[in-house]
Amino acid sequence: MSRQVEPQLDQLLLTEEELESARSQVRDMAYRKWQESGCPENESLKYWQEAEREWIEYYYVPDR
Repeated sequence: MSRQVEPQLDQLLLTEEELESARSQVRDMAYRKWQESGCPENESLKYWQEAEREWIEYYYVPDR
């Protein structure tokens, strides 16, 4: 069974300014998720990926 590869911010058609703004928003989203989960150690990638996926779904895809 093949695993679906999630899109990442760096793969999107964004200007440098849009990419920096997206990274900032994803960073904030990931941090909030991490805090809401009780600040677990060694989980930063998990929360970044969740936030990145959500940002793409709600902010990037609707505009395309």
